[in-house]
Amino acid sequence: MGAPDFDTEPTETTRPGRGLGIASLAIGASGLTLAVATWAAWLIVRPPVVTAWVFSWVAQAFVLVLGALWFALLPISVLALVFGVHAGARTRPGPGRVGATLAVVTALLALTGAAVFATTSWRHIGPPVAYFDNQPGSAR
Repeated sequence: MGAPDFDTEPTETTRPGRGLGIASLAIGASGLTLAVATWAAWLIVRPPVVTAWVFSWVAQAFVLVLGALWFALLPISVLALVFGVHAGARTRPGPGRVGATLAVVTALLALTGAAVFATTSWRHIGPPVAYFDNQPGSAR
């Protein structure tokens, strides 16, 4: 009656952090897709909004939603990076390393997007009621 022989070497499917690596890859890929789509939408919508004289409420709301998406992508990318690092991204290749890399790219895109959103000139953007013409002789 000998003791059972347990395999002490973890296999590929039982390796600690395998699920975290897959989660990091999934979150990183979806975050990167959302960041690229947000940038594409910003480049399509924002330049005409800046040059237009009258702004529609739909365009204003769309620009604000795009800005909110960039700020929402920041914690998403941090979550993917934490999952990737805990999955062993620094020590071995696999989905954790790919997920952590995608998370870093997503964070860079989100940070630049948030910076562009925060520093863009917001002159003449808002409800038309808020515009007061203080120039003399402009009353009709």
